[in-house]
Amino acid sequence: MTWIIEDKAFAGGDILLPALREQNQDVILWDDSFWDTEEYRSFPNGSVFHGSLENAARLCRMKLPNIISLCDEERFSYSYLCEQYNHYLLNGNPVFTTIAGLMEQPSLLDVLQGDRIFARPDSPLKAFSGRVLEKRNLTPAHFDYGFYHSDMNLPIVLCEYRKIDAEWRFVCVHGTIVTGCEYAAEGRKGIGVIDCNEKNEAWCFAQTIANEGMQKDFAYIIDVCQSDGALRLVEMNPFSGADLYLCDGERIVQSFYEHEYTR
Repeated sequence: MTWIIEDKAFAGGDILLPALREQNQDVILWDDSFWDTEEYRSFPNGSVFHGSLENAARLCRMKLPNIISLCDEERFSYSYLCEQYNHYLLNGNPVFTTIAGLMEQPSLLDVLQGDRIFARPDSPLKAFSGRVLEKRNLTPAHFDYGFYHSDMNLPIVLCEYRKIDAEWRFVCVHGTIVTGCEYAAEGRKGIGVIDCNEKNEAWCFAQTIANEGMQKDFAYIIDVCQSDGALRLVEMNPFSGADLYLCDGERIVQSFYEHEYTR
C-alpha cells in the first residue's frame, strides 16, 4: 500500500507522515501541480489519499482505479446523519433549507428555541465552518456568501444552540475505534490524547455509534461531545480529508495494514 499525503493541508503537518516514515512505508507527497500534470494517474494501485477535504472529494468523485479516497459526500451529509443517527445527535430535528430559502422565509427559525442558533452546511465539504449565530437579522454574509463561496442555493442546517462542555475526535477503522483525542473547537486543535488501553466513556460511546454499521467507508471520523451532562454525536467526517489532531498516527496506519485494506 502506498500513501498519498498532502502534508501542507494541516497546521503542523499530517500526523500520519512521521508514522509512515517510522514504519518505512511507501509515501508520495501530494502537490497541487499534479492536477495539471496528471501525475496521479500513474500512482501505484491501492494508493490511499489523506489531505485537504477539497482534494479528497475531487479524487473520490473521479473514481480513479489506482487511488482510494475515503470521502463519501452523501453518507457524511448532516441530512444522512439525521436519518440514521438522530437518536444520538446533539442537534437533532434541525431546519434544512438554503441560504436563499432562509432569506426569503426567516420565519423558518421560529421553531428553534432561544436567541441563538447553530448553523452549518449540510455537506461534509463545508463551504463554511459551523458557527453560532444570533437568530435575528441574518444575511448571506453570515454564511460566508461572497467570501468563500457564491452559492445562494447552498443547502444549510439550522439547529437550536446547545452548549458543549467537551469534545472528542475518534478514528474508526474497519468498524473499530482505534484512536482518539480531545480537541478544542475554537482554533481546531487537539488538547489531549486518549490512551487506547484505558478507553474513556466518550470512546465507548463512539464505539456504540460505530457498531450501528451505517457507514460503509473503511475508515471515517466520529466527533462526540458532552453537553448538559450527556454524551452526544456532533458529526461524522470522511477520513481522507480530516484533520486528525492529536490522534495516534501510528495506530491508524497499523490498523489499515492489520485489516489488509483494499477498495
